Amino acid sequence: MNVAVRFQHRMAEQPEKTAVVGPGGAAVTYDDLDRQTRQVAAWLDAQGLGEGDRIAVYLPDTAAYLPTVLGVWRAGAVASPINTRFGVDELTYTLGDLEPAALLGSDAFGDDIDALHDEVDGLDPSNTLLVERGGAFVADDLPAADAAPEPARRLDGEPAVVMYTSGTTGRPKGVIQTHRNVGAQLDVNVTAFDMTRDDVSVASVPLFHVGGLYGGSLPVLLEGGTVVVQAAWDAAEWAELVETHGATFSGLIPTMMLDALNTEAARERDTSSLERVVYGGSPATEETLDTFQQVFDVGSLHNYYGQTENTGLSVTYDADTERRPGLLGRPVHAVEHRVVDVTADGLVDVGPGEEGELLLRGDIITPGYWDESLDADYFTDGWLHTDDVVREDEAGLLYYVDRADDMIISGGENVAPSEVENALQEHPAVEAVAVFGTPHERWGEAVTAAIVASDPDLTADDIEAWWEANAGLAGYKRPRRVEFVEEFPRTATQKVDKVTLKEQLEE
Repeated sequence: MNVAVRFQHRMAEQPEKTAVVGPGGAAVTYDDLDRQTRQVAAWLDAQGLGEGDRIAVYLPDTAAYLPTVLGVWRAGAVASPINTRFGVDELTYTLGDLEPAALLGSDAFGDDIDALHDEVDGLDPSNTLLVERGGAFVADDLPAADAAPEPARRLDGEPAVVMYTSGTTGRPKGVIQTHRNVGAQLDVNVTAFDMTRDDVSVASVPLFHVGGLYGGSLPVLLEGGTVVVQAAWDAAEWAELVETHGATFSGLIPTMMLDALNTEAARERDTSSLERVVYGGSPATEETLDTFQQVFDVGSLHNYYGQTENTGLSVTYDADTERRPGLLGRPVHAVEHRVVDVTADGLVDVGPGEEGELLLRGDIITPGYWDESLDADYFTDGWLHTDDVVREDEAGLLYYVDRADDMIISGGENVAPSEVENALQEHPAVEAVAVFGTPHERWGEAVTAAIVASDPDLTADDIEAWWEANAGLAGYKRPRRVEFVEEFPRTATQKVDKVTLKEQLEE
């Protein structure tokens, strides 16, 4: 079923209630949301576009984003949220791969859009519409809402979205997300986090990302709540938005949590309305989680484990589960899982407590990539390879170990960067740390720690002495190289960009 149909009831049920609050505080009611959704669908219909046509959505994080996506779905077309942090080369590659029938954009990206008209075959001013100008939805440039067709009939297995991965380990990959994937993902979030019409969510993760679109925004609208969209990450503004709107829900990357803890203006805000905060995208230390929950008076914290290929959330835990180091939680009810050792002879399931790769299949798992040639590398007999190493305990709880491709092999021993990061984060003068492998003539790879220090006098010798006295880990896990940096480069979703960081250290 077309996922857009699921939102119609809410729009009609409470037309005067605020659905979305955009940057700057402008409120969009559910009636406004319905009208804007219909206008987008009417424009696509007038262009002769609809069922199966790919529509690139190249917008900043504003209130216009959500009716644009819903309008694309209403028309029966396939929405493709474009990463707004991509440069022109990445945009050209992505859109050349997607071959969109139209682009819905913003004047905020006017220069890039002009460049794309020159670089991407089939994309030109005739099939490009700026649905947003100056941060506002441009209703006057679109057909009237009553010109919109009825929602197109789309079946569960048909594509609703082609969402591209960030491309930090190679070219961005287009991931197909069907109407069933998206609908099940919305249900998973509503159920896992007990979302209701009383919820107010501050959406700080980009809306082109599964966490922002399917985690902090659409599930709340589906239940009749209110979404407050933050234009760009700023810790002080996040806390202000929570206080001003009495937010009950938000989702953050651990680095964003650290930003908030290190920002006095954020700590001074009254954020006690927060009933639930979800965190994900990278490992978080127990110290960070405990301190964040206490400082910002959060009712409960929940891990949000997910990927673009999972359409978002696939593993989490409830408020009654005791949080422990590395805990991911249990797979949600929309997936099956396996923990396996990948051998030359095939997949071998490992026992409780043993490390292995997490495999998933189910309602929220992509049927495959836009480039079908990639499928063989990521699927085995219908099981998606997450490339994440985990272990499962006797109670069925999953614990994160590390990314399979991030594991450091030093002197023939496997070292999980997250384990070393967790240890170093306990040092009182370490504000943030990122661990990875760098080439080493003797060891193959050296365990390397890049550190943002709160004490400018901290030295590598200090770190080594503290490690020997406090780390309690095997000797081969000791950082053999320690570098100090002022800040970490980050991806569009605020994760530490280790690829760029390694390149900077090499230079």
